[in-house]
This record gives sequence, C-alpha cells and structure tokens, in this order.
Amino acid sequence: SYRKLALKNHPLKCKEPWAPERFRQLAEAYDVLSDPMKKGIYDKFGEEGLKSGIPLEFGNDNPWTEGYVFHNNPDKVFREFFGGDNPFAEFFAEDGSELMPRFGGLQGRGAMKQDPQIVRDLYLSLEDLFYGCTKKIKISRRVMDEDSQTSIIRDKILTIDVKPGWKQGTRITFKKEGDQGPNIIPADITFVVREKLHPRFKRSGDDLIYVTTIPLGKALIGCTVNVKTLDGRLINIPINDIV
Repeated sequence: SYRKLALKNHPLKCKEPWAPERFRQLAEAYDVLSDPMKKGIYDKFGEEGLKSGIPLEFGNDNPWTEGYVFHNNPDKVFREFFGGDNPFAEFFAEDGSELMPRFGGLQGRGAMKQDPQIVRDLYLSLEDLFYGCTKKIKISRRVMDEDSQTSIIRDKILTIDVKPGWKQGTRITFKKEGDQGPNIIPADITFVVREKLHPRFKRSGDDLIYVTTIPLGKALIGCTVNVKTLDGRLINIPINDIV
C-alpha cells in the first residue's frame, strides 16, 4: 500500500498543493505500521497513546513509554524503501510504461547509498582531558529484524576512551552505527570533543592560562599567588616572576 500511494502522491509526480503533506503523512504511517511495537501500540491505544506514551504494567523509574515522534523526513523513508537517487528511474521503462516492482520494494535494484554522517558534540572537562577517562553514550537507533523487512528501535552503548591530552576538535567516529534500513548503508556517527568552561583555567594549546585579580598595593610591593593545578598540587608563584 505504501509503494502504490507513495508513487502516486510523490511531489515530483503529483502537482496538487496538498501532495507534500499527503506524502509526509504516508511516510509517517509507514514508519509506524512497519514497526511491530509501534503498530501494536497504535492498534490498541490509537494515535494519542502512540504519541503521548502509555503506562507500563511494570517499572518504577520510568512507568510510561516514550511518545513516538516522526523524524519528519518523508524522503528518507522513501529512499530506504525503494533505494536509488532518482525516485522514479527504477519505476518506468524506456518507453514510459510503469514497471511493477516485486513485493517489499526494489531491494537490490537501486544503488545503495549511505545516510549522511551524524555529528554530535562531546563536552569534556579539563580534568577529563588531563587524566583521560571513559565515556559511555547511549544511542537509540533503528535496527532491522531477521526478516530484513521490519525494524525496531533499540538502544546501544557506545564507549569512548578519552586519551590524556586530547584537544578540542578531536573527532571520534563509529562506523555505520546509524539507523538501519533495507536499502541504505547506516550513517557514521561522529563525536567532536568540546572543552567545558573551567572555573580556574583556560586552555591554550598545551598550556593552561590562569587569570587572577591582584590588589594594586600587593602588586607594588610583591606577593605570592597560590595556584591549585588540575592534579591537585599547590604552586606558589611570586608576583615579581609574572610578566
């Protein structure tokens, strides 16, 4: 049903003003009904239960399911179903007659194309970057079932081993950890290191800059500035050594 209606209402083929919204609604319906869990919630609780969440019979920390939100990209659903860059190149013969693809879409006929890279910021403290640490990040992604036709949303833990001395802008890439689909290559997920603001230091390359206020009187007669380092040491810096 999705194949037939999506081809009929695709904005490149249907020029009616309502075609884009109809095409989006079809993609959302397919996204829900092709997933057994979401379809089960929809069949039992309707659209309100699907999008607002339903109470679970068990569970203390999170007694309600998360509401469904469509990613609002009908072209992505269309490409995953049919494959290929040109949405109609595979549907018509050279004489203009319509081809009848087999059930389930044109699997294998369209050129496999990888989804765009997903980039996320990874905020780390200066202490994390000084000592190194391990960060575990939970992602939710769509994975294909064994039948290669249906899919489900599942959580996965990605582990990042932060090395001492990493700088802002360091990129960590997990290959093909994005959403799976019958006719797509999952996107790579890349995390980019961002430094959190520090209460005492600002980083400049491999150096740390410490800013403090010194009363004019002490600046004239000399004093000592006490600086606590990232590793907990206390350094006493005479003011006459500061340029």
